[in-house]
This record gives sequence, structure tokens and C-alpha cells, in this order.
Amino acid sequence: MSTLTQSGSIEKPCTILINYDKGDPPQVNEFKQNFEHGTTEQKIETLKKVILYTINGEPIPQLLMPIILYVMPSNDHTIKKLLLIYWEVIEKTHLGKLKSEMILVCNSLLNDLNHPNEFVRGSTLRFLCKLREAEVLEPLVPSVRTNLENRHAYCRRNAVLAIYNIYSHFDYLIPDAPELIYNFLLQEKDASCKRNAFIMLFNCAPEKAVEYLSSVLDEVPTFGDMLQFIVVELIRKVCKTSPSERSKYIKCIFTLLNSSSPAVKYESAGTLLSLSSAPTAVRGAASAYIDLLCNESDNNVKMIVLDKLIEIKKNHSKIMEELVMDILRALSSPNIDICKKVLNIVLDSVTPKNIDEIILFLKKEINKTQSKEFDKGLEYRHLLIRTIHVSSLKYPEVLGNVVPLLMEYLGDSYLPSAVDVVIFLREVVETYPTLRELIIKKLIENLSSIKVSKVYRVAVWVIAEYVTCLEDLQYAMTSITNDLEELLKPKQTEEVILETKAKVKIEKVSIQKLIADGDWYLASCISSSLTKLYFRAEQLNIDNADSNKLKAQVMMIISVLINLSKASQVSTSKSAYERMLSCIQVLIDCNPTIKKIWLQDCRDSFTNYLKYLLIKQSENKKKTEKVVLVKPNNIISIRQLKSKKAFGPVDTEDDLIKAVGNTGETNKDQNEYSKISQLSGFSDPIYVEAYVRVHQYDIVLEISVFNQTNDTLQNVTLELVTLGDLKICERVPPFTMAPREKTSAKASIKVSSTDNGVIMGTIAFDIAGSVSSMSDKNCVILNELHIDVIDYILPANHQYTDVLFRNHWLEFEWENKIPVNTNITDLVKYVHHISKVTNMGILTPEVHLSNDTGILSANLCAKSVFGEDALANICIEKQADGKISGYIRIRAKVQSIAVTLGEKIGNMGMKA
Repeated sequence: MSTLTQSGSIEKPCTILINYDKGDPPQVNEFKQNFEHGTTEQKIETLKKVILYTINGEPIPQLLMPIILYVMPSNDHTIKKLLLIYWEVIEKTHLGKLKSEMILVCNSLLNDLNHPNEFVRGSTLRFLCKLREAEVLEPLVPSVRTNLENRHAYCRRNAVLAIYNIYSHFDYLIPDAPELIYNFLLQEKDASCKRNAFIMLFNCAPEKAVEYLSSVLDEVPTFGDMLQFIVVELIRKVCKTSPSERSKYIKCIFTLLNSSSPAVKYESAGTLLSLSSAPTAVRGAASAYIDLLCNESDNNVKMIVLDKLIEIKKNHSKIMEELVMDILRALSSPNIDICKKVLNIVLDSVTPKNIDEIILFLKKEINKTQSKEFDKGLEYRHLLIRTIHVSSLKYPEVLGNVVPLLMEYLGDSYLPSAVDVVIFLREVVETYPTLRELIIKKLIENLSSIKVSKVYRVAVWVIAEYVTCLEDLQYAMTSITNDLEELLKPKQTEEVILETKAKVKIEKVSIQKLIADGDWYLASCISSSLTKLYFRAEQLNIDNADSNKLKAQVMMIISVLINLSKASQVSTSKSAYERMLSCIQVLIDCNPTIKKIWLQDCRDSFTNYLKYLLIKQSENKKKTEKVVLVKPNNIISIRQLKSKKAFGPVDTEDDLIKAVGNTGETNKDQNEYSKISQLSGFSDPIYVEAYVRVHQYDIVLEISVFNQTNDTLQNVTLELVTLGDLKICERVPPFTMAPREKTSAKASIKVSSTDNGVIMGTIAFDIAGSVSSMSDKNCVILNELHIDVIDYILPANHQYTDVLFRNHWLEFEWENKIPVNTNITDLVKYVHHISKVTNMGILTPEVHLSNDTGILSANLCAKSVFGEDALANICIEKQADGKISGYIRIRAKVQSIAVTLGEKIGNMGMKA
């Protein structure tokens, strides 16, 4: 909703808002006739129309007396309810004084407060909660007090709220309200009445609320959840202002942790954490959160609770380690995002004490995923495999039990799961030599079950790199040869035709089919692995006869693959073809230096890569962990001795600060000031500029309007129009400006996608005391305001893995290919420049970003606030003249984000 702030003006509170398409102007005479001579139904319909006109800016003050004379005496309950709404929305004062007609209204309200029907009494008392006119309220106070003793709880609880409103705004009308409500609270039995009374004392007389709470502290667990909620709030407030009172209320908070109300339990846990950091208190609060996590059905509640548990884990990791098995119960949730968060907490809470229990639990969960009735699917299995992978590498003593289990999923048809397993095995084989023989044997056994190209490539590389005996080497050769059997022994043409005709079922995925279908990169990897196997056999002192036989077998397989790639109708990658040829050449030459590169340097390179990954992980961990540094000359702040004057306020409402997104940091840099846009010229009679403040799903325009004339400008009207997926929530109302005055206005604009949007507008005005024959002279056309898509895009490299990037790259159907045109000559510098321009995170490790080869390929990823993913691949090379050439390919699930990012790169990708 747009708001307007003018010097000396106070906005009137709006308590009712109903949209109404007014259409024709109000027929005042017709309305009068209906009120005077119409039936009850006609009076009701007419009164509704009058209310709607009044709410939407067309008050009809001349109908006030007809309504008082002909409608107010009615005893119909619907009319009485509508009248209360009418009294609420009309203007009750004139030139700062109460209208004389309101005396008659006051008399009617007094009668309704003493009405025999409790509905009429209660609704009238509710209406008094919205009144801000002391002259109307003053004669009604005695009747309001009387209603505190009404036999109906509906009347009593509204009487409490009425007294609360009167005392809050005009305390002199009921000076003894706190004492009155305190005595009422001691005698009241109804839960809703007690809640309202306690809220009033809580806000207006905290000392009375504390006095009442002290007298009934042992009875708090028996209160209704509505009252318990307010009690928790009071305890939090009291303990912040009077820390010495904490011990008095801690026991009460502990008992409320077992409340049947989830809201009370949640607030109690938060309050307990704010009052005490003792292990018992933290454990109790964490247990309450875990209970909510496992028993609440609302996924939003579960996500909020998980965030709270993550905060506890940062400061009290040892306690969370004790409760990790309880947290694992939340994996029963069908929501995959909840399972991800739970497993992330578990990963950070793994210790030597609980690792065995965690692995056992995760094993059972993995076994559940094999059932056809299981509804969370393959992605959940991948999460479990990933968790076992990371946790078992932390504590290698469990690897003996984990490896055989994960080996079963090498043949998983779900790519991320199978890839994660084989990457895990590759890392274990290098890091833990004692397990090499076991893993190599199991890997060779499961080789034929692998159906994914990448998994097979890594598997044969691991076997060739780490095989330790000739027996396993021969077994590996036999297994690989069997997997390629149909390619090595092609059948006669007639047999192929007969078999094709006889086929009914769809052909199963196999390694030889992948190669036949054009996966020549797989063929080149198999060729290099077979070559390495031969060199490894020589290293293991194989006999000359067996060596020659093995070399011939390897060369024959590679030759068949080369011939297949030549004869294939599918285009062959030049690099794959040359790699297979180089393998033949290496086998023919048998150069000792080349052998060393294949057998030793390759392994050293992989070892260095793993070391780099460990260093990178530790760096990322340090970035996420908060390191509190206290300098020698820093002031020591002791809470009990802290004064507001010296150190700022004693208690800060942390929850409120977080809710509004204010972390206390005010970084007003050039980027912030660059969001100020000039909308009109300096020579225009009105100068307008706007500051664009982007929130998650909306834009707030903070518009500054300057009257540059010496005249008073009336009916200054700012009209805004949008292009794209932008929607103006409410227009700025007209206002008046004094000579040389500055006025501020706010307009809220809703955003529904990452399309680039444009805001256009005009500002029209009248000059006081003059009549203009040319209306266009009193209108200023504002400059267009472009909304940048980058404001809604955030880097997502911490959420993506290489496997997930490739999966999404294949899934996303919209692609935008942009040729590189830049004066930047440094390849790495250009990649970082594109990352900064598009606000996309670089997924490619820094170790792979280099200018040494003159060629660079990098992956970038980002996610919009609307959940739209965007991926980019940069392939560039340095030409002989020093210029960079190549392409940037952007892929996204929706067209708009791919197009807008492409435009952004085209416009800003030239210079750094």
C-alpha cells in the first residue's frame, strides 16, 4: 500500500478496506427515500452502498441525519451491525470539533451497551475499541465498566478490550483501569476473558501483570494455550529488564515445554534459550524443537524449527551431537527439502560416539528406498548415499561396513547416486591404502552392472590406477572384454536382421550400446585405462609371453574402437579420436618417460587434486563459521553493569530485528546511491527522483518530490504505469505542496518473474489561484525507470555440484548463445567480470581457472528469488593478437531469465 508523508499531516488509520467498483455516482435522493420509506431489506442494501462509497473515497455527509432519524431506531440486528461499521468509517469531526449529530449517536450507543441481547452489547463494545474521540467515549465509560460483570463471556472479553483501548488513548477517562482489570482477572474463569485482561495488563501495567503472574505461577501449566502464550511473552520481557528474576521463572518455562500447544512449546523453547545457556536449558529447548519437528504436519513449521536447530548447533554443538538420533526421526517427512536440512544437521553432528548408530540408521533408510511403494524416490536415496559418503570419510573405521553397501548402487539408473558412489570409492582408494584390494575386487565384480557412462569411466580408471596384483588385473581385462563383446565380435548381417525382427522388448542400456550410439569419450577413456593396465602389468613383472599377449589384446580392442568411430554415422570428437590413436602409439613406443607419466605423474596429479579439495573445504568451513575477535583495547560489556548511556540499550529485540532484516550494519556505498534515479529535469517546475529498494518479491519506490516554484501546487497527482510482470499495488493519493517544499511518497510494486520491467509515469498539478487554459503545461512527463533482473538473482554455487549442474543443463530447454566481444585480454579476469555482471557464482574450482593454456572453460550458476535456476557455460580462448574469442551459453528453465541475462552480458560484457 502506498503511503504519503507531508509536513504537518497525520495519516488517518484505516480499519476497514473493501474494494468496490463504484460505477455510477451515488444517488443521494434515492438513498434518502429508501431510508425514510423503504423496507428493512431496502435500508440494509442502501446502507451497505453508502458504507462502500464512504470507504472508497466518496463520503456522503448529507445522509448522516436521515440515517440517524430513520435507520438508527431500528431493532434489526443486521442494521445495528452495519450502523457500527458506518459510525466507524464516517468523519466524526468538523474543523477539529465533534459534530453535533454524534451526540445522538452517543445516546444510541449507550442504549446498545445496556441492550438485553449479548450480541448487540458485545459488537458495540468491539466498536468502541476503534473509537478515537474522547467526547464520544466519556459518557459510555460507566456502561463499559458495568459490562465487566455481564454473565456472558462474549460481553466481558469485549468490555476488557474496550477498557484497554480507552485507557491506552485517554487514560484520564478510566484512571483506575489497571486495578480494575487486575481485580477482574483474579475472579475471572473464562480463558478468553483472562487472556484479554492479561494482554491489557501486559501492555499498560506490566507491574500488575507480574504481580498477578507471581500469585498464579504454579497454576500456569493448567491455563489455556492462549493465556500461556502471553505468559511466555511476559516472562521474556521481565527477565530482560530484571535479570535477577530469571531463576524464579525458569521452572515455569520448563513446564511449558510440555504444553499441548505447538505455538506455546515453540515460544517457550525460544524464551528458554534467551534466558539461559546452561546445558540443561539448551537440551530442553532442543528437545522441544525436535518434538515439534517430528510431530508437526506443516512443512513450513518444520523448516522454521530446523533453522532454530541449526542456530543451536552453531553455539552448542555437543548437545546437538547427543540428540542427533532424535533428529533423524524427521526423515519420515515426505518433503525432500526437509530431509536435506535434517541430513545437513546430521553431517555436522557426526562424532566417533554416534557414527555407528547414524550409519546403521542410514543403511535402513537406503534399504527402504528399494521398495516400489516408497514415495520419496531416487533423489532421497542420493541424499542418503551422499551423507554416508561424507560422514564415513570423517571416521574411516566404519568404511569396512559402508563400502560393500554402497557398491550395490554402482549400477543405479539414477545418475547422481551412481556417480556419488564411484567418486566416493575413488577417494577412499587413494586415501586409505588398506582398503584398496577389497574395493578393487568388488569394483571389478560390479563392473558389468554399471549402466552410466561417467560411472564406468571412473570405475575403469580406478581399476587401472590402483590394481595391485596380476590376478586382479587379468580379471579386470576379462570383465572389460566381456562388456565390449558384441563390439569386438560383430555378427553376420543376416543374423543381425533376424534378431532385429525378433526383438519385442526395448534394448537394455549397456556400455557397448553407449559406445555404438556415439559415446566416443567413453571409448577413449576405456582405451587409456586398458593402456595403463598393460603398463601396470609390466610394473607387476608379468611374463614376456603373457605381456605380449596382453599388449596384443589391448591394441586389438583399441583398434576396433578406432575403426568403429571411423565407420560410425555419429560424429566423432576429434580429441577422443586422437586420444585413442595416441594410446596405440604409446603401446608401440614403450618409452620409459611416457610410462612414468602414465603410472606415477597421473597419480600424483590426482593426489594433489584431493589435497586441494580438502584445503577448499576447510576454507569454506572457516568462512561459514563465525570467528569472534576481541581486540586488546575493546570495552568489556558486562550486562549487569551496562547502562544505556554508555553502551546503548540494555535489551534488544533480536527477533524483531531479524524479522525486519536489520542486522545493524549500515553500508552506504556507491552501489546504494546508484539506485537513485532522476525522473524529471532540473528546470521542470517539479523535480522528482526515486530510490529503488528491492525486497524479495516486491519493489518499494521511495519518491522525493521537490516544488521548485514560488507557487502553492494543488492536486499534485503522481501516476505510474508498468511494463512487464510488474503490478502497482496502489496509486499514490493526490497531495498539496507549499512553495519550495519537499514531499516524500512511497509506492509498492509487486514482481512476479525475472523479466526486465519498465516503470513510466507523469506528475500533474494545479497552481493555486490561477486557471490554466493549457492543461499540458501543468504536467511533467517522468523518465522511464528500468528494473534490473540482477536485483533478483543470487549466486548458487554453494548449492550446486558438478553432477547437479550437468543434470540441469540437460533438463533446461531454453538456451541463449552470446558471442564474446570484449577488450579484456585476461581469460580469468573475463570470467570473474561476467560473474560480477550477472551476479552468478563460479562453480569451476579456482585451480582450473588458468591463463597458461590459452583456453578456458568455466561453469556459472545462479538462482532467482522466485526459484528459477540459471546456468552459464563460458568457453573462451586467447587469439594470436591477444584478443579473447568464444561463446557464453546460458540455459534456464524459463525463457525470460535466459533472455535477460543474455542482454545483460551483451550490454556490460565489453569492459571490466
